Amino acid sequence: MVEDMTGKNSRGRTGRPLKIPGEKSTREKIFDAAIDLFAERGYDRTTVRDIARAVGITESAVYRHYPSKESILEAIFAYVETRVYAPLPPARSAGGDDSSSVFRDMLEGLPRYLMADPYLVKIIHILFIEMHHNEKIRDYMTKEYGEKADDYTEMVFRKHMEEGTIRPCDPRALAKVFNAFRFAWLYQTFVLDDGKSRDIDPMEKDLEGSIELFEELLIP
Repeated sequence: MVEDMTGKNSRGRTGRPLKIPGEKSTREKIFDAAIDLFAERGYDRTTVRDIARAVGITESAVYRHYPSKESILEAIFAYVETRVYAPLPPARSAGGDDSSSVFRDMLEGLPRYLMADPYLVKIIHILFIEMHHNEKIRDYMTKEYGEKADDYTEMVFRKHMEEGTIRPCDPRALAKVFNAFRFAWLYQTFVLDDGKSRDIDPMEKDLEGSIELFEELLIP
């Protein structure tokens, strides 16, 4: 509880203690706790009571910010959507020059980008594990990492083919193959290898061979 300069307890008009500067809001704390618990226990095995207990508030306080556990899941989806199609860090070409292929641009910065956001690492784990038995999460994965991802990647590859920076081929088929590789890499790295070292350098080295293969096959 915050005290004013007279030593008296300061409260807002609602009678609740004033927020400490720099402290996360209650909604943010609920979001944080939910991600931690979903990643640790699974979505279905986590209750709103568990989330409230982790934050140190009542269940009714959780419901003031999120009407249901499903609405927290929707907030997680919304967060991912703001991050999935954000630009990756600039690629560092293997030869040290300024040239970079689209395949390097779309893969090389992936480990650094993901590891810079602890939310994303946990959310990836949640989505991959829960999609096998949660229909809502499976539908979301099908839409975002299937249809939408293929549409976006096809558009990128088609543009590069028109510019002559990728050899002509079926851009849709290439998008599907490329995205299948990214999906498999994410699953291997953040689910099958969960608990192993998550140093960025080994992840980047792991991707380098695949980047070079795409370049060898498809860069004129």
